[in-house]
Amino acid sequence: MILYLQEQHSATIQALADAFSVSHMTIRRDMEKLAKEAPIKIIHGGVIYQDSSLAEHYTMTHARSHMIDEKKRIAKKAAELIEPDDIIVIDAGSTGELIARYLPRDYHITVICYALNIASEVSRRPNCKLILSGGLYHESSMVFESDEGLELIRRNRAKKAFVTASGISKKLGITCSNFFERTTKRIALESSLTGILVADSSKFGEVQTGHFSDLEDFDIIITDSGVPEDFCQEIRDKGKKLFVV
Repeated sequence: MILYLQEQHSATIQALADAFSVSHMTIRRDMEKLAKEAPIKIIHGGVIYQDSSLAEHYTMTHARSHMIDEKKRIAKKAAELIEPDDIIVIDAGSTGELIARYLPRDYHITVICYALNIASEVSRRPNCKLILSGGLYHESSMVFESDEGLELIRRNRAKKAFVTASGISKKLGITCSNFFERTTKRIALESSLTGILVADSSKFGEVQTGHFSDLEDFDIIITDSGVPEDFCQEIRDKGKKLFVV
């Protein structure tokens, strides 16, 4: 199993069960044993291989291969919420990239973004107006960072902001892995009429260093069916619209 994880970097329990033709219970038991001696992290519904040589250089390549089916469903649902002549913010990350890819082709849309991969996708759409904030380029996340970029986002207004996250905790709120992204995400939310959190189930229950918001700051949450029901119920209890895809 460890060789499989080294090659794939991450895998769901279902994928491992299929690959080795064993039950979910067997996979869970083997993962618990491996976690004691190998650099793996068990998450809800799967496992991530954490090679120390890669830990400090998180890349979009890794993000694009993790929970890809769930992210595609989330992104397609997010794109369905977009209306003609909308002004939207698309946050950084692999899920944001997929949202940009699934933008309605027949609508005239203005997209505000601050990541190279998002801008690259949007720039291919003839009906989309692109507003890109610049600054220092972070290769690992493909995000641009600058005070001028933050001011540009602050000066513009959007109807919807599609915001990603690395961790979603009931107690500690919504967090991101890169500390420098906190302010950008917060300003994007503050500049938008409707805040939409787009995150796959592996992010729920996780906590990263950079806190930028809480569930109360969002109007809509889009995720996949791997989120525990008690977490879903808490979201509903807060009066938030929840889409589980």
